[in-house]
Amino acid sequence: MSWFRKLKGESGQVAIIFALSIIPIFAVAGFALDFQNTIKKKQKVQLVVDSAVLAAARLKQTGASDSDVKSSVQSFIDAQINSIGGGFRCNAAVTKVVHGVEEVNSEILCSQETTLSRVIGKEKLDFRVDSTAEYGIDKLDVAFMFDISGSMNSSSRLRNLKAAAKEAVDVLLPPDAPAELIEDTRLAMISYNSMVNAGQYFEQVTGVPATRTYTHTIAGSDSGVTTDRGRLSSDLTIELIDASRNRVITEFGDNAVIGIEDWAGNNRTEQRLTVGITVPRSSYLRGRVGSMRLELRGPTRRNRTDSGEPYSLYGERRGNYSRRNGRNWREGDYSLRVRAYDQRRGRGSVLYDETFDFEIARDTSSEPETKTYTLTSTCVWERDGTEAFTDTTPGTGAYLAHRQAWFEEDSNHRDGGVWKVGHPNRPDHSWYRGTECRNATPLGLTNNRTRLNTYVDNLTAGGGTAGHLGVGWSWYLISDSWGGIFTGASTPLSFTEPDSEKVVILMTDGEFNAEIFPEQGSSDDQARDLCDGMKRKSIKVYAVALNAPRAGREVLAYCASGADYYFEPETAAELTEAYRKIATSISDLRISQ
Repeated sequence: MSWFRKLKGESGQVAIIFALSIIPIFAVAGFALDFQNTIKKKQKVQLVVDSAVLAAARLKQTGASDSDVKSSVQSFIDAQINSIGGGFRCNAAVTKVVHGVEEVNSEILCSQETTLSRVIGKEKLDFRVDSTAEYGIDKLDVAFMFDISGSMNSSSRLRNLKAAAKEAVDVLLPPDAPAELIEDTRLAMISYNSMVNAGQYFEQVTGVPATRTYTHTIAGSDSGVTTDRGRLSSDLTIELIDASRNRVITEFGDNAVIGIEDWAGNNRTEQRLTVGITVPRSSYLRGRVGSMRLELRGPTRRNRTDSGEPYSLYGERRGNYSRRNGRNWREGDYSLRVRAYDQRRGRGSVLYDETFDFEIARDTSSEPETKTYTLTSTCVWERDGTEAFTDTTPGTGAYLAHRQAWFEEDSNHRDGGVWKVGHPNRPDHSWYRGTECRNATPLGLTNNRTRLNTYVDNLTAGGGTAGHLGVGWSWYLISDSWGGIFTGASTPLSFTEPDSEKVVILMTDGEFNAEIFPEQGSSDDQARDLCDGMKRKSIKVYAVALNAPRAGREVLAYCASGADYYFEPETAAELTEAYRKIATSISDLRISQ
């Protein structure tokens, strides 16, 4: 049985060894579990302290005292940490407001009760959390873009936009903010529909004055008809008369060719023509004629017997003619048969019977004629060329398109043609006649809350949606390349300015659908190209699609600097919240660990 005793002895040793080793095993495992739990709690506390100092920094921006800032940190931490629970406690936070570097710093010491670690006498695990938020805002240039196309009039969208925009102004420029924040934060605003009203900047961005006169010269012509009076009668004086002007055009006879000016459309003369006949004193018919019958044949026909001199085709009053005493004649070959009677009303003996052939022709000879048209407009479209999608300063090859006038000749028109107004690239589309822009002109960078809020209050809506115009002008308003246009207090910061940020906020409720230069792409395409250019300049782009259709949402999502920069509000409350979140984000309050 020695082998049994030996085995029993060895088993006892194993049991003793196992009993001795189980304690450190449990200790190690317990510490690992307790440490993991403590790390989780530390992460939660870190989030709480980060949020607390961030909120405190925003409070400091409004001019709060250091003691109020410290109290706000402690109140925020107390409210949040109590909800964590689970054997967890923290000391009071130690908060400092560090002037000069403009920071709010808070540090807190916490402990987490252990569970399994107690077997080795470790009843709690301590950890320390600290966080710093900067309350000094970097220099900010922010441009707001507002869609004021016709669709913004529906469902109170424009009213809701105004409320949301003013909320954003309040966040970025708090009413009681310290002077430093006000000085370093400037906002600009632009609104668009199918055009942008460039206002006072019009001449600089187009190269032409707001009031401009266009001229067009209609070339003269020497291809007219030379009037030949033909063989005149020695017995009668036969005259072609412009009754509408009560004037004689010419005396004529057999085989005459008469050139007529001022022809109206449909091959008719503008003059009201007639024929008047008198008996000269040298004629053998003088004093013998009682009546005369006139028979006109040709493109225009007329018979009339007249018993009083002058003898006419359509009548007269004591030798005076008016429009009702003439007719519009067609050009062509005519004959006029004239019979004189010795009694009134075509009675009695025939004293005279002759037929005169003649031609009425268009007289196209003319002197050169200069036409003029003056218009006043400060509305602009996009620009074309190699600088279309850049922020290059306006000038040669970079001017914006504007409303123009041009003359289209029409030989059948009484004025030789008509003036067209709009843009020659889109001559027959009502969207581009050039009168669609609203009264709101670009508002350059300013920290004047009254000017900003007044701009928003005065917005009105109507017209199409050329969203790329709004995108372009948003860029121009904060681009240092445009410093020679937006001057003085509105001069944009240099892109190399230390501790500065440039931001654009785009907003639309529709699809971009109006462009002057479709060869550069649709309004949607051009907007994307402009957004690419802005982002290459490190401009942060926020975008708000308010009940917009799919195409509108897609272009704004593309333009936004990231998913966190894009918003799709559907209600007034959501729109206001979107602008509030954007303004808060722009505040550039960074967490420094």
